[in-house]
Amino acid sequence: MCRPPLEVADLIRTAGDAFIERSRKWIRWKHVKVLLAMVRCRTAALGGHLDECTRCGHRTTISCNSCRDRHCPKCQTAARDRWIAERSKELLPTRYGRGRDTSCLVPPARIRTGAR
Repeated sequence: MCRPPLEVADLIRTAGDAFIERSRKWIRWKHVKVLLAMVRCRTAALGGHLDECTRCGHRTTISCNSCRDRHCPKCQTAARDRWIAERSKELLPTRYGRGRDTSCLVPPARIRTGAR
């Protein structure tokens, strides 16, 4: 998986402090905590781990730990993709489109008599 050219964490690193200062009237600690978690996600600040195959012993490069915050786009992308895949299994095998039902706009007396 290749890294996108721009991530939410990059935006927070660039403009996060100014945003927090401008938003002091309404922003709470829980908001700042989420922003800080997104900045640290999958960086050396959270530490790392070494993945090793249990069958052959092959080791990969060190992977940085994630913040696991529910608001973090890096952490929740896989969960979102799994959710979408599960929901798409529930769809009926038909074309979906947008339609309009105007029967509720016609007075009931006209429906019964067929009058226009």
